[in-house]
Amino acid sequence: MFSKNQNSPDLKRQNVLFSLVAGNAGDTLSAAGKRTIITTLVLACLLVYWPVFTHDFQYRWDDQWVVMNDYTEGGLNWINIIAIITELYHGQYAPVNEFYYLTLYSLFGYTPIWFHAASLLVHITSVLLVFFFIKKILQMSGKVEMASITTISFITALLMAVHPLHVEPVSWMSASKCILFALFFLLSLQAYLRYLQSNKWIHYLLTLFLFIVSFGAKEQAVTLPVCLLLIDMTLKRNMQSSKVWFEKLPFFCLTICFIIITFYSQIQNGEGVLANKGYYPFYQNVVFAAYSITEYFIKCILPVRLHYLYPFPNLPGEPLPLKLWMYPVLLLFVTTGFWKSWRNTWILFGVGFNLVQISVASNIIPTSRYAIIADRYIYLPSIGIFFLVAYLFDRLLKQQPKYRPVMIACAIGCFISLGVYANQRCKVWHNSQTLKRELQKTIRGRKDFNDWQKKNNAKDETGITDEPLIQ
Repeated sequence: MFSKNQNSPDLKRQNVLFSLVAGNAGDTLSAAGKRTIITTLVLACLLVYWPVFTHDFQYRWDDQWVVMNDYTEGGLNWINIIAIITELYHGQYAPVNEFYYLTLYSLFGYTPIWFHAASLLVHITSVLLVFFFIKKILQMSGKVEMASITTISFITALLMAVHPLHVEPVSWMSASKCILFALFFLLSLQAYLRYLQSNKWIHYLLTLFLFIVSFGAKEQAVTLPVCLLLIDMTLKRNMQSSKVWFEKLPFFCLTICFIIITFYSQIQNGEGVLANKGYYPFYQNVVFAAYSITEYFIKCILPVRLHYLYPFPNLPGEPLPLKLWMYPVLLLFVTTGFWKSWRNTWILFGVGFNLVQISVASNIIPTSRYAIIADRYIYLPSIGIFFLVAYLFDRLLKQQPKYRPVMIACAIGCFISLGVYANQRCKVWHNSQTLKRELQKTIRGRKDFNDWQKKNNAKDETGITDEPLIQ
């Protein structure tokens, strides 16, 4: 992967740069280096998300029934615990998420600061897990030098820490499923890497257990078996070996069970693919999937015009807007135009990780969602894009050493910009009034709303004022 002369002046300068974090052996981080990186990542999260400590619940946006319900208030007793595990609630099955609320309520009641502090703690833990996961898989490949391992893993984790797309799941209590499932998903990946290193069944069983817990937080965890195969391919395991596929058999069997549970829970609420309800035709779902994949990628690279609600561009039974047809064409062009790049192990890993995770939220399968995309669904899949950015940045540093100070300065500026924007986005989630005000402004700025006003000679009744909505 990196074949430059180890004695070149450029690499010597980079080795000096990382001397604080690299161990003497060159293959592990020193204790001081780990403390430095962990402290930086934790501080980055705290600087971005300090507004959550003043946030209230979203009483008009799902918290009133997702967080505040009979299960949360039922107490830590066997009757309530069994009910949480066995019952479906509003078309959802997320017992781990409900235990999260139950534990917090049992300790602190409905005091918002503790709920939001707990979500921030989950996010910080996931950021650190991302760093160690990327670091370990790069080390296990045996083809990446320590300086690059440190650079790539740190940048990936720092993007995870400060990116504005992650504000919604961290700031909104009802979206805690996304950060909880990601936490246990990452722990499962770590356990699997340990298994590959040690070949001990205790690590394999731990991977399986954490997979079950991750699904208990959110159904999006069903992608884990495919992700494990992606790791096998990345680390050049023998994909023709029966052992590799036999290892995944229990995971795929559980995935089938989890999918059945998910569909069954949705149909109990009159939603989902099995419900007798009008949905978009399959060809429109394919276009929506292309749109979702492209938009998620763009927002990871250039997070502008972020909102908490992205409605479908047309209703079921209506024709697709013409502009949406460009997304399948664009994806086809990118796939064929950069075909040679997919042979690069790490580019394939980054893109593959993203696509595997985002597949269940890409609209290819009809679901009960009312928005074509949502910031919270990209929380875990974004790791693949962030890894890709970090990997390409590290290569650019090595290929253009004379521009390294400029590139590092630009990177620092980008991180600061992302952090400031995320901090401002975080304040939008202060309470239901601040959130509603943003939605009103978004609606008033839509072209179709202005066209509707003119066509119907209607007044602007969005209710937007410069005064608080509730005094």
